[in-house]
Amino acid sequence: MSMNASKNHNNLDEIYNNIWECLELGVKERRSDYHTFSLATTDGELSYNRTVVLRGYDAKDHTIIFHTNNLSKKIEQIRKNINVSALFYSRDDKIQIRFMGDAAISNQDDYCDERWNKMYAQSKECYYQNIKPGNYIDNPDVVKTESIDLLSENFSIITIKVNSIDWLYLSANGHTRAEYLRSNNFSGKWIAP
Repeated sequence: MSMNASKNHNNLDEIYNNIWECLELGVKERRSDYHTFSLATTDGELSYNRTVVLRGYDAKDHTIIFHTNNLSKKIEQIRKNINVSALFYSRDDKIQIRFMGDAAISNQDDYCDERWNKMYAQSKECYYQNIKPGNYIDNPDVVKTESIDLLSENFSIITIKVNSIDWLYLSANGHTRAEYLRSNNFSGKWIAP
């Protein structure tokens, strides 16, 4: 599933619906350009960007979900400042989708337990790592993981409550850009690219 220029790029409602269809594809298809996104956080002084895997979304509630290690620096940064940005880019579609919102951390609760029990064993291993993410090491061989089925205290779910969406189509014939704001019930508006 991708965006069709003649069908979607001139209709705000179709673009909005297709944004969420792209996220659905990102959750289901690991080879989709929408499977991973760049998450931006700040510690108050510097901005940080990293790629995370899209694990879920809710178009009705306007949320995006990913998993992370509770010991990672992004958790510390989100605790200091819940404002985050999620940037998706599809090279094939030439589409950039930027979500800005408030991040909430779930850890050691029923929601985490439910999602943990649906994960593959291989996905669980990184949450049973012997060295905290971001720590300096002598070489990569010192990092060890374990395959344990019990919910790890290091497993966290981040839910981004989307406050705005900025959609951009890049074209040699002229770029097209639209914005959707929570404060405007996500009713789209065209903006200059």
